[in-house]
Formats: sequence, structure tokens, C-alpha cells
Amino acid sequence: MSCVLSMDNFADRLMDAVKRKGNPCVVGLDPRVDQMPGFITEALTEKGPESVRQAIARFHRIVLDAVAQLVPAVKPQIAFFEQYGLGGILAFIDTVQMAKERGLIVIADAKRNDIASTAEAYANAFLGRTRLPWGDEPVFDADCVTISPFLGRDSLNPFIKTCSKYGKGVFILVKTSNPGSSDLQDVKEAESGRPIYVRLARTVHELGQETMGKSGYSSVGAVVGATFPEQAKELRQLMPRSIILVPGYGSQGGTGEDAAKCFNPDGLGAIVNASRSITYTFQSPSISEKEYAQLVRNNVEKMAGELNTALGRHAATAMT
Repeated sequence: MSCVLSMDNFADRLMDAVKRKGNPCVVGLDPRVDQMPGFITEALTEKGPESVRQAIARFHRIVLDAVAQLVPAVKPQIAFFEQYGLGGILAFIDTVQMAKERGLIVIADAKRNDIASTAEAYANAFLGRTRLPWGDEPVFDADCVTISPFLGRDSLNPFIKTCSKYGKGVFILVKTSNPGSSDLQDVKEAESGRPIYVRLARTVHELGQETMGKSGYSSVGAVVGATFPEQAKELRQLMPRSIILVPGYGSQGGTGEDAAKCFNPDGLGAIVNASRSITYTFQSPSISEKEYAQLVRNNVEKMAGELNTALGRHAATAMT
């Protein structure tokens, strides 16, 4: 008998969304105003934060309408919003709200963390509520946020506490997709001879016990890049009940076969992000709004097909 998932648990909501949409695809939202189609940039006739806000919000409204029925989640990368100052931050808030209105799970890619008191402020901003004289209020109110582990467990605890209280999630950096990740994450510990990313994976697994959902997965997940498939295979075994957020697919060179290493044999346990290869593949800036929306849909459908095919092969190999 299948279990009844708790929609108060982030992992349960995410796994339910993956099953309903029939694929593990996440669309990354990285606003680059100067690279947007002409129907966006040509409307930017006035300077100022409100003009930038409206341009980014319009662009993402088109993308979200195109993908809402196709994917379980989106991942706005806050740095691309922050580079535009006040207008970008307001557009980030708009984007989160629009995505949630369309039933999409929102992963705020912020890679935040600091000492415990500051970590609590970050957790309040992205996941929880901020105390004000008239009461506690949500700020960004994302479903999940990416965080760094390099200040230690006491910096992670405020996020875990907030996840438990509000039914939210975190993805902790373990083995990132960039080439330079090896500079620190692959350094071997003197006492064990194992890479640092192994220690990080064990920490994720242990912390995850506090937020385990009825789906069998924890709301404390890990970031593991598709660009390191052999390490991903090892890390999947170390974190069997953690959902893995997989960057590096598409423009960074990771393939569907690479990403499949992050999944359990049943085809669950991970989600795969693509940003530029979904939203910035148009050849001419004169593309129409209708043509652009169709291009985005086509890109998502292609990605979903590639991943599901790779996951089918992954499951067949695991059974042999």
C-alpha cells in the first residue's frame, strides 16, 4: 500500500510534484536583461529600478506560463537579480510569487550561510518569517534555499530548525559543478584519507534524519554536479534518503547519463536544473513572444525526454 504523503513536508511535496509532472526537470531563472529577446529589451525605454523590475517580471511571466504544466520546480538564482539592485530584488519577489501562483516549487539559489545568528536571519528571510512590531511576516517565502556548509554544523542548524517549523527545505553544497570545486571539496582528510565531500555527504545524511518525510526522503538535500558523475555515484550511496539537486546539465557539459548517477535505481531522489539551455537558446533577438514561449517549451520537453531515457537505462543497469 502506498503511503499518504505529508504536504507539510518539503521532500514529500517535491517528490509528489516530480511524479505528477512525470520528470525531474528544474528550470533555472537567471535574468540577463541585455540578453533577453527584443520584445523585452525594446520596451526598456526608461531608466530606473521599476523599469528593470517590470522587464524581468514580464520575461519570467512568459517563461513560467510556458513551463508551469511541464516541470515540478523552478530555481531563481538570486545573484542575477541582485546585480540589478532594488529593481532586481523586487523582481525576485515577483518571480517567486508568480511561480508559486502557478503551482511550482521554488528553490532559491542563494548559497547563503554565516555564523549561527546570521544564519538564522538568512533562514528567516528565505524560508521562515521575520519578526516585526506588528507580528511575524514572510519575506521571500521560497520553498527551499541552497546553503553553504563551510562554517560548520552550528551554521546549518538554524536552517534545519526553520525547515522543520515551516515545512521548507535546503540543499547543502557537497560537490558543486564548477571545475574549481576540486580545490577544496576533493582535498583528503588526514585522518580518513577520504575527500572533504564525503564528510559533507555524511553530514547531510545525518542532519536529514530530523526532516524525513513519508516519501522516504528528507527535506535536507545536497547539491551534486552532473559534471562529476563518478563522484555522484559514490555520493548517491552515502545519501540514499537525501534529494540531490543536480546542476551542470546542459550548458556546463553534463549529460542525461551523467545526471542519472545522482538518482536511486527507482528513478527518484534527485532533480536536475538547466538554465541557459532552456531560456537563452533563441538565435535572433527579433523572435516573437509566441515563438519564444514555444521554444522554451520545446527545450523543456527535450530535456525531460533525455533525462527520462537516461533514467530508464540507469534503472535497467541497476537490475542486472
